[in-house]
Amino acid sequence: MRRGLALALATLVLLAAPRIGRFGSAHLVALDLLAPGWMPTVHSVIRETVAIDRAAADLYRSSGPQRGGLVLVPGLSREGKDHPAFQRVARSLARAGFLVLAPDFPALRAFHVAEADVQAIVQAVQALTAEAGLPIGIVGFSFGAGPALLAAADPAIRDRVDLVGSFGGYWDLANVIGFITTGWYEEDGRRRQVAQQSYNRWKLLAALAPYAAELAERERLQKLVERKLANPEADVSAELGKLGVEGWQLLALVGNRHRDRVAGLLASLTPPIRERIQRLSPAGAISQVKARLLIAHGRDDDSIPYTESLRLARAAPNLGRLVIFEGFTHAFPSEGGWRTRLRQVRDLERLVLLLDNLLAMRRR
Repeated sequence: MRRGLALALATLVLLAAPRIGRFGSAHLVALDLLAPGWMPTVHSVIRETVAIDRAAADLYRSSGPQRGGLVLVPGLSREGKDHPAFQRVARSLARAGFLVLAPDFPALRAFHVAEADVQAIVQAVQALTAEAGLPIGIVGFSFGAGPALLAAADPAIRDRVDLVGSFGGYWDLANVIGFITTGWYEEDGRRRQVAQQSYNRWKLLAALAPYAAELAERERLQKLVERKLANPEADVSAELGKLGVEGWQLLALVGNRHRDRVAGLLASLTPPIRERIQRLSPAGAISQVKARLLIAHGRDDDSIPYTESLRLARAAPNLGRLVIFEGFTHAFPSEGGWRTRLRQVRDLERLVLLLDNLLAMRRR
């Protein structure tokens, strides 16, 4: 009897050991992300520059065993893959055993969301598959999560991608446009409003400007945007006087503050612009994603409402985990008093569970 019980306990320990070890690793990665420098450095990380279809990318690898490959996609940021916080995430994941590939996305650096980003992610996955021969995942942040999800649905790689993660991503760009311009979003049939920053309006115009049909109009809009991003109080009357019909339509949409006008302003855009907004929304492609999905969002996000991630989760054909953080704004922990800090303590548990799911990545 005792021998049988001992054998059963030993079997349970052996079965649970990988899960316990992975959960411990998830705690270490969470600590490394939230409190840089505290995680014990067991394996060193090397970053090297590689080329993907003649475009530069950073490849992070550790000296330890590898559990899988990850393609990381940043959001709208001038620094892109060189942003210190983005590099910290890449190094933390590399220390956890991932071969991490961080391509450069010139469009996202310019605050654009483009179909070229989707193709660049597809090529990165193909390159990483050839390099690693391991389970492959894609993780997108903020506006980079949309192209990441669209790439995971691409027939060229959807059978090769084992996991796709969306942190602060979106379901439908039209919803995000309405939120950034008016502050309104819908939750469980009820409408809520949050204060919006003027800076986000000009980032939105930067994202939409390349959708104008004429090159000259795109250049005029870009010049206007650059001046406003550099100084929101800048006088752009000269640039406004040169805009054509498409430019004024986009400007009217971005400058709108009334919830009941959003649908009409979107409908007034030219068909090619409306079609691009639709094509770059994961809503139309999520059903084609075969990979397991990990979705996370901050409830206090003031750039993309967290309800977009709820919509993604409801439509995901293979949802692994949905996490809503209480102490995060867009992509970083919120700043605030003791109540915010208490919420972030609870977020640690949520982050560990999310990372545990990521560390469990395996071939489908």
